[in-house]
Amino acid sequence: MKNTFFLLFASALFLLSSCGNNAKTTAVQPDAETAQLWLNRIIRYTAHLPGKASHETKFDTIHNAFYAEQAAKYRVEYYHQNGADHYLLVSRPAPSLKVKRVGIGIHARMAGDSLAHYNEVFRTWKMEEPQLAQKGALLFNLMVQGEDLSPYYTQNSGQEEYIEFPDAHTSFDTLRRQWISTLSDPLAPYRGQE
Repeated sequence: MKNTFFLLFASALFLLSSCGNNAKTTAVQPDAETAQLWLNRIIRYTAHLPGKASHETKFDTIHNAFYAEQAAKYRVEYYHQNGADHYLLVSRPAPSLKVKRVGIGIHARMAGDSLAHYNEVFRTWKMEEPQLAQKGALLFNLMVQGEDLSPYYTQNSGQEEYIEFPDAHTSFDTLRRQWISTLSDPLAPYRGQE
């Protein structure tokens, strides 16, 4: 009986350590230079629009200072490169009484120095930093491995919050490089007016 228990216990430890090692090998933090390079490449997609700007005008140089300020608030939590494919989990501060952040899972493809493909695969619910580190690493590793993330969507995850978007009404448009919704926006006629 003791030998059977020991064998089961040792097997369980081996399986748990194997899973942990896989997570650690993929979800690594990039060096500061790589992180800053990527934040500069993606900030105009991940950050909200500056006042009076639109998705058509967000690349105008008049907004450079705004986006530099936004990039300083973001962090690249995890990074993985596979050839021209790059995977990132970036986070930004979220409004809350406690310190919380939102994680954004990104798959990008480079063609030379140009961003040829950009996809925000998921956005998490706002979470306290230890929770985002744990859940973010899980989601990041699944994204890198091309696994199905739908079990972590709100409608499938029960009481546990992981992914806020995409959902039944919101998805990421890789051509426009922005989140779109099938729900109507009652304020749309008033946007861009003084």
